[in-house]
Amino acid sequence: MTSTNSELRITPEKAKAMVEAGQALFLDVVSSSVYPLMHKAIAGAIRIAPEELADRVEELPRSTTIITYCT
Repeated sequence: MTSTNSELRITPEKAKAMVEAGQALFLDVVSSSVYPLMHKAIAGAIRIAPEELADRVEELPRSTTIITYCT
């Protein structure tokens, strides 16, 4: 299956509604070098730096849509 960028994008309003309904979670993947300088976290987001993601992927639920964000 292939997808385009537009198929993978979600509006902020839809993302918020999905999280509030328990259908999704936010995953903060802001770079560790940038995080302390300019980061504004989304309340309730799971924080995993991109350089840690491969080692920590098992921490993420498989039955929930994961909405990632970064700056």
